[in-house]
Amino acid sequence: MLSLAMSAFRTWRYQVILGTLKQRPSSITLFLVVLVRNFFSDLLPARLGTLVYVYLVTNRLGIPLGAAATSFALSFLFDIIALIPMLLLAALCTSATAGISAWVLTGGGIVAATVSLGALCALEPILQAGTRILVKTSRFTGRIGQQLAELSMKVAQEIQHCRKAGIYRKLLLISFGVRILKYGSLYVLLVALVAPLGYTLQELSIPKVFVGLCSSEMAASLPFSGIMGFGAYEGTWAVVFRLLGFERIAEVTSISHHLLTQLYGYGLGILALLLLLLPPLNTPLTDKTDTPC
Repeated sequence: MLSLAMSAFRTWRYQVILGTLKQRPSSITLFLVVLVRNFFSDLLPARLGTLVYVYLVTNRLGIPLGAAATSFALSFLFDIIALIPMLLLAALCTSATAGISAWVLTGGGIVAATVSLGALCALEPILQAGTRILVKTSRFTGRIGQQLAELSMKVAQEIQHCRKAGIYRKLLLISFGVRILKYGSLYVLLVALVAPLGYTLQELSIPKVFVGLCSSEMAASLPFSGIMGFGAYEGTWAVVFRLLGFERIAEVTSISHHLLTQLYGYGLGILALLLLLLPPLNTPLTDKTDTPC
């Protein structure tokens, strides 16, 4: 239930951005797109699979590429921004247990927050500068360069429109909801796995477990992680959970927990993909103003 609610919150966030850009996709179809996006995100290294969202909403929902890219970019940045304070707070709560300096964690959190917020603020100027460069080099790059320049300019305009519409605070709150529901679902699964071994909720401190879960998720997002995140995910899980005092279950849960979440996500993703191929859901969204009289 928590995992499905997380996907619903992702859908809501996309709808807020797309609605601001005057795009109104079907909620059910967009929810199925999010489930497929989650599937490919776990399947490919470095979360490259999330880009399938842009392909699906443009080809299945008929949303312009500029609006699709804008909703993808803003959702990605707000996901990171929402995670940092949560991770920092949890890490500070467990720094004494893991033997890590609180000052190191605080400094790292400040750097990460500065980088992510800076990326959000600098996104418009970067896209505008990229547009100017692409326009100047279009004589060498040809049609592809012109198309990229148009896309860059359009995305910059769309992001500026979203910023002026004042939706950033709402996006941040929804992103906190996405993160809480995601890691809440992973925590509940871990409790279900180790409760038969005698572990209690008091022993499974939420801040400690959150640090371990988040560390493994970030490891799976690195470029050198394997297909489906296997390898980096399990290694990081085992090391971090050992540092946090869960030596007895560190290795076994690294495999069982990840395997169950992958099977669950792939099952939902494949089912959603098959539903998207059905004729009623395979019709691109069209703007009535473009329909000839």
